[in-house]
Amino acid sequence: MKFLMISLCLLFTAMKINSQSDLESNAKNHRIGWFITPEYGTMFLEDHVGHTVGFSMGFKLFKDHLKVGYFNYGRSGPINSYTISTSLPDGKTYKGKTSVDLRADHGAFGLMIAPSFKLKKSKIEFDFPINIGSIGAGFYLAGDDRKTPDNSRVSEWENELFEGEDAAFAGMFEFGVRALVPTKINGLQWGFGLHYTTVQGWKTFVDPSGDFFNNKLRASAFINFGSKQRE
Repeated sequence: MKFLMISLCLLFTAMKINSQSDLESNAKNHRIGWFITPEYGTMFLEDHVGHTVGFSMGFKLFKDHLKVGYFNYGRSGPINSYTISTSLPDGKTYKGKTSVDLRADHGAFGLMIAPSFKLKKSKIEFDFPINIGSIGAGFYLAGDDRKTPDNSRVSEWENELFEGEDAAFAGMFEFGVRALVPTKINGLQWGFGLHYTTVQGWKTFVDPSGDFFNNKLRASAFINFGSKQRE
């Protein structure tokens, strides 16, 4: 709900700025444009589909043929109910159990570069986002297991149970293709995309191979609002 409210605020602010800009000057005089793109996504993981929310924002250059900006999206636990049964290290127990059910979450952020073009005689725009950045990802206790036996912080127990490897940071690289369909509101588009994600050097106790988020496909659906497009 918080993400939705922030996205709506950004959208209404962008609409007001854009309408004022159109009244003040002709679109052909715009040398640098801008965009804000809230999105919902799905990640095709090993044996289930995860859900993500995020956004990108930045500038459009070279007559809107290049987008440069910031991207951020995450796979949060509250919208991903999938659990992973994990055996604890030898000699360790939690509430008398030698294994626990964990949920996974992650956040990705960094630089987005997206060449963009339109097909001849078509108003549909295509761009090719290249995301270069970092992720922070890990696994955490869920449900009643978040009520720790000694009332200490659950993060302390997670760190102790998994020997400091309950979560980790790593570099990531993602590239994809998106189709942006115009609406009757100039500058407002909707669309969908497909992305391929790699993660380098991520390792946790639950996933020592680092393959949980690595070499995975992600699909996205979004709305894109920005400065008036130039023909």
